[in-house]
Amino acid sequence: MKRLLLMIFSVLILAACSLSPESPKKEIDTADKMLLTDHPLVGKIWDVNAGQFINKQQLAEHIVKSNYLMLGETHDNKIHHQNQAWAIDLLHDRQRSAVVAFEMISQQQGQVIAGKKYDSTESLIAGLDHIKTSWGYQQFYADIFDVVIKADYTILPANFDRQKIMLIIREGEAELPSEIKSMLNDNAFSAEQIAASRKEIEGSHCGMSNETMVEAMMLMQRAKDAQMAQAFVGQDDVETRVLVAGSGHVRKDRGVPFYLPSHDQENNLLVIAWAEVEADITDVGAYAEQWGTQTLPFDYVWFTPRVDRPDPCEQFRQHMKSKE
Repeated sequence: MKRLLLMIFSVLILAACSLSPESPKKEIDTADKMLLTDHPLVGKIWDVNAGQFINKQQLAEHIVKSNYLMLGETHDNKIHHQNQAWAIDLLHDRQRSAVVAFEMISQQQGQVIAGKKYDSTESLIAGLDHIKTSWGYQQFYADIFDVVIKADYTILPANFDRQKIMLIIREGEAELPSEIKSMLNDNAFSAEQIAASRKEIEGSHCGMSNETMVEAMMLMQRAKDAQMAQAFVGQDDVETRVLVAGSGHVRKDRGVPFYLPSHDQENNLLVIAWAEVEADITDVGAYAEQWGTQTLPFDYVWFTPRVDRPDPCEQFRQHMKSKE
């Protein structure tokens, strides 16, 4: 039992210490200092399919035509959230009806806020805080909540409850909700996708994962992506369905879009990822390597400065050392 509990704890900690371009939840209390603000890619928007840069107005015209709008972020980067807020506000300005699903809101929190009208971000956050999380709503998500409330868009929970996450990690597929299990079975990964997912998990967890942890994390990642797609079931009476989530969840090759019905995948699905620049890397194509692909797995990539944050793996090593 002690070994099992340690494995569950380690999986949760390693998930928080992930080095993927999607910054971990455990790092959301970092300082606001931004790095590489003068990087030549900062502020530029790359059209992956056209292979060229576009301007903000050109992106806006695609956004307002979307039926599904996936907004991928690094969780502790306020610039990402400000730009996501701009995209949602644009839908409102163009009088598009929409719902907005959040990775940062669990099913339990969704039950608390369901059917309620909030007239301020503070009151919404107070409602969400009935279920404690480490997402840092006031610090990081106030800009997005402001525009969603102003637009009177319905907010949808897109994530599992923490207790459910722990059960899935501990018990595996037996703890998956039936509809999520069906989605995974109906959208099985190819051998290539499995290998790529495994490589990503192994490479992003500080070199401190074992096979049991890797398998648990692979299942959890797929289950969360399917759950986020499930959030839009029954939302047929709006023009745009928006998802705010970590960039790793919105990738088109095996993230949330992979679990949408095939007709929806082709029905004006638009995926935007905000990406932090790397020092001395100015070739857009080189950023695809971070995602284990030859081309970026999104429709558009909007480059931003980096948050000055500590090395999560070093923090984890120090934490484990303190437990010895």
